[in-house]
Amino acid sequence: MRHRKSIKHLGRTYTHRSALRRNLAKAIIEHERIITTLQKAKFARGYVEKLITTAKKGLQALKEDNAGAKARYLHCYRQVLSELQDKKLTRKLFGEGEYRESGALAARYAERPGGYTRILRIGGSRLGQVTGSSVGEVPKFHYTLAGHERTMKAIGNRLGDNGVRVVFELVQEGAKAAGDEEPVVTTTKKSE
Repeated sequence: MRHRKSIKHLGRTYTHRSALRRNLAKAIIEHERIITTLQKAKFARGYVEKLITTAKKGLQALKEDNAGAKARYLHCYRQVLSELQDKKLTRKLFGEGEYRESGALAARYAERPGGYTRILRIGGSRLGQVTGSSVGEVPKFHYTLAGHERTMKAIGNRLGDNGVRVVFELVQEGAKAAGDEEPVVTTTKKSE
């Protein structure tokens, strides 16, 4: 019996789960939007949000003028680096190096108290096919997010498992902190 065991195992060992969580976090930070399964997105959501919160604390410490501010910034930087194990993505979170001009990813959420990610269900059967499509058709999703028209293709079951497909993304800049508008998603079938 699984009494008082709250963690989802996802059919993997501890080391495999931690590697999966780290790889999902790397992908979401790098691309800011990925397609994955609902269970994996829920599993990685808290981890990604804690990384962004740690980066926010580091950037906030950098703005202070006291003696320990730089040490707190460096501590937060090293904490995120030890979790992600990728210098490029850590620099993207903190706005260091080549990301100095574009700004820090954590600075985007400076005024937001939490909820940096969102999970949007694509829909479909357990075989990876989108609802209303037949085998061999590649549906496209047209949606509006933060005033921009976007298109995304859903390619079969590339994930290797039979979970419900979702879009796992970082909340866009300028979105409201409470009650974010959900993007309108429509599908069109590939014409042959």
